[in-house]
Amino acid sequence: MTTLPTRALSTRHWWLDATAGATTGRAAADGEPPPEALLTVRCHRRLRGPFTAAHFLLHQAVPQLIDEDSQLVAAARAAEVESIAPELMDFVPTPPQTLTNLAGARERTRFYPATRALRIAHGVAELLMDWARSAHPDGLTLAFRGLDDADPTDRDLVAVLLRRCDPAVLTVVVDGAGVADDLLGKALAAHAHRVPRLPRMDAELLPDSDHAQLYVDSDGTSDDARLRRAYDALPADERARRHTARAALLAGRDEPTLRLGAIPYHLERGTDPAGAGVEVIVEAVTTCFNKGFYEAVIELAGRGRALLSAAEPSRTYWNLTHKTGACLCYLGRGHDAFAYFEEMRRGSTTADAHMGTAYLMAMLYTRFLPKDDHDEDRALAWVNTAIAIADVHPDPRKRVLVRAFMRNARALVELHRGNVDGSLALVDEAMAITDADFGPDEQLLHRSVLLYNRAQVRGARGDHTGSLADYDEVIRRDPEYGDYYFERAAQQRALGRPRAALADYAAAIRLTPPFYEAHFNRADLLRELGDDAGALRDLDHALDLEPDHVDSLLHRADLQLTRGDLDRARADIERGLTLAPQHPQLLAAQGTLRSELGDTEGAYASYSAALRADPRCVAAWANRAVLAFDAGRAEQAVGDLDAALALTDDAELRANRAVALQSLGEHRRAAADLDHAVGSVDGHPDPELLYLRGVSRFALGDEAGARADWRAHCAAYDPVEASPHAEEIRARVGLVPREGAA
Repeated sequence: MTTLPTRALSTRHWWLDATAGATTGRAAADGEPPPEALLTVRCHRRLRGPFTAAHFLLHQAVPQLIDEDSQLVAAARAAEVESIAPELMDFVPTPPQTLTNLAGARERTRFYPATRALRIAHGVAELLMDWARSAHPDGLTLAFRGLDDADPTDRDLVAVLLRRCDPAVLTVVVDGAGVADDLLGKALAAHAHRVPRLPRMDAELLPDSDHAQLYVDSDGTSDDARLRRAYDALPADERARRHTARAALLAGRDEPTLRLGAIPYHLERGTDPAGAGVEVIVEAVTTCFNKGFYEAVIELAGRGRALLSAAEPSRTYWNLTHKTGACLCYLGRGHDAFAYFEEMRRGSTTADAHMGTAYLMAMLYTRFLPKDDHDEDRALAWVNTAIAIADVHPDPRKRVLVRAFMRNARALVELHRGNVDGSLALVDEAMAITDADFGPDEQLLHRSVLLYNRAQVRGARGDHTGSLADYDEVIRRDPEYGDYYFERAAQQRALGRPRAALADYAAAIRLTPPFYEAHFNRADLLRELGDDAGALRDLDHALDLEPDHVDSLLHRADLQLTRGDLDRARADIERGLTLAPQHPQLLAAQGTLRSELGDTEGAYASYSAALRADPRCVAAWANRAVLAFDAGRAEQAVGDLDAALALTDDAELRANRAVALQSLGEHRRAAADLDHAVGSVDGHPDPELLYLRGVSRFALGDEAGARADWRAHCAAYDPVEASPHAEEIRARVGLVPREGAA
């Protein structure tokens, strides 16, 4: 790796677009050229499949980071390294070992969520930023080529780098990506300076070089037309021979990720595509499926199915078909999965094919389809079909596992149908089936999944103690699986154990690649504990990870309003309303912002819009009532507060309604509200509430009650005259002394 001279700090990322012309591209107005890159990263998926670019960068960064500060490759980053560049694990601390990644193929019953690949991309981005700061304090420039042919994992990684990296620390130069509507396309449009890319000159070729072999040796990634023409001119059998030879050469390097990219590419074009080609594709599909690289599974499985389609569909063909449909489900493209499951039901008579498709059809209707397309009755019908097949499965050993697995699946359907007790009974039944037929050291992952699911169901029933006990046990069995800590934190909070919840959130963050939900939930707890600064840090990080998370924008805006940072609050509210224009809480926050800025008319309009979007928005009713009261419309204020209190019985709302009622002379209703507000406070009640109740009691002729309230009110002040109502109380009944005063 060549070290370049110290560079001037960059102020922007760059997009060198070959399609940009005079109208779409622009040279920098100040004549600034793109910086020279320290490293040019090839991204084509034919090289190493998912995270090809990340693999190259980790090989550059990890050794330097370990030399500089081994703690920068901590446990959470080690998980990213293991997923992308396993050959580096000899130099990296062991990542968290979970039952999921230790389970063999026959015991694997849990697979990663589709979001894991993006979480890994964020982890890699954070590692690269650490590398830039540590090993390249004068700034680091990385150029990425071949992104149009990259796996989505690498496209997402570059998108994250564009959005999250300060160009003065790490400058990204994207060389040649076209316009697209994915994360990368959006990041380029928002965060990169787009300029025309100059035509690239072809490399000089030696006169006696074998142009066709150069193309083969590029693993099919060269864009040199001369090489491609020579390759195309080869006889078919010679092309196949060369591909097979190249695959053998690469296999000898014993680098696992080559088996996800270049080796499958060559063997499917080699001398035995339907044999060796299919075999390596199936291996790559399995590896990517287990790692959660689902886009790659779909692409690889499609290639494998194409090699097998001429023959009678085999078990391998149906396995690839099943995984394609499953990945489409996980990726939120469930409607595209129907055709694959129908093909399996139409073309196969095996129990596994029909049981597996019935299970996934149930999951589509209860979980994976868009919410509006959920159909719990259809889900129940399909999962019952899966259970019926499982109960008579021809393999006695497998029958035990699938009987339990499918009952666990039905438990989810019943939970979504509102039958929480039925859901719990099904999970208990699945656990009993497993315990009766497997030894204590068998199916450990499956057992942990069942215990985890029972913890979730118990939490949904409100049995937080039972749920916590299940989470404690599953963590004892699988202590490095971060999701368990994240879920247990919610039960800790429900049981009034905030410090234990904070410890669980910290463990979840430490054990897993970055995910915004942990920071969002921890921010909510920190704010509840009065740590606004800590909550703001977590919300900032949550939005670094997921800038379109509307609730994070809402919570941060609310926190900024409380802190008086109106400009940042405005930015978050506007961003949130761009994403969700009818979001009632955001509209209510907009009302608060406008009120703070003195725009009472605009604030009233925002609160009214919030109520049109959701008449259950308590904040909008309450705050609109304040505006109405301040404008002299006390009756309207009472009406709005009546609506708010119909939704939630809150002491502050009752106190506000009491003030409005007092202004209307309705002291009996006001006194009733204040009785409730004072009685709802543990310990010493708010002296202002006591003063207000004294006002209504005095107006109703209860002078003794008024004196008692005002005496308690004055007792909160030293001296008594410090009370803001001292003069009024003196005028009505004389200044009330403390008990025992001379």
